[in-house]
Amino acid sequence: MPTSLTNPVRSALEEGRTVLGTFVMEFATGGFGSIAAQSGADFVFLDQQHTGWSLGELSAAVWGCHAAGVPLGVRVPAAEPWLIGAALDTGATLIMVPSVSSAAEAARIVEAVRYPPYGRRALTTGFASDRFDPPGDLPSELRRRDADTVVVVQIEDREGLENAAEIAAVDGVDVLWVGDGDLSTSLGIPGRLADPGFLAALDTVASAATRAGKSAGITTADPAFAADAWGRGFDVICCGNDIKLMSRALAGGIASFRDAIAGTHRPSPN
Repeated sequence: MPTSLTNPVRSALEEGRTVLGTFVMEFATGGFGSIAAQSGADFVFLDQQHTGWSLGELSAAVWGCHAAGVPLGVRVPAAEPWLIGAALDTGATLIMVPSVSSAAEAARIVEAVRYPPYGRRALTTGFASDRFDPPGDLPSELRRRDADTVVVVQIEDREGLENAAEIAAVDGVDVLWVGDGDLSTSLGIPGRLADPGFLAALDTVASAATRAGKSAGITTADPAFAADAWGRGFDVICCGNDIKLMSRALAGGIASFRDAIAGTHRPSPN
């Protein structure tokens, strides 16, 4: 497999650089990868958890991201090995798993991502994950895939928060990702992201990740919140999702059109 396909997000994390991307929740089209690349996104996550999309339905977006050179991630619906393996077989190089509450769960996720003897991922070659071009040196290619894949586990409940340090310490976990809605709800403060209790939770996750030499991630559509999260140690940040971004851009565009029309004189008909 060509070395040019090595995951740049992996390289960025190892070098301690901040990476910014977005989520696709509604518009999983083949053109999204090019749009993301032109916008400067470092990665794109396609969501299966809340959309119910099959991998077949995501295929156009998957290949659009490949063609544009944007690293692709998939958030699977659950920590099932067959779901994780299938997402990776599409060519995803980042995998996100929701609601990880213990180090044991995290270890099983890593096992599902890696090939034997380090894990239990099922093998296929000449498929989407290697661009339909079977590798010549299979052992070397399998090790490259293992090293290339970024594993993201979501901290979304009180138990996961309490076990954040142990989860971060699991070999093969790369990013602890705060699911803000679910975590705040679990803490009894749903949606109150400025609450001191939630901000303390952010610090707990970021600190656990940093001490383990890992990264912390979060999604937000608010630049000020993103800056605050970055200051707390979050260096993998999703700039909202496609629904919020389109809604905000369209609302701004419609408002600017109304303002421009309101300030324009139209001659009365003769």
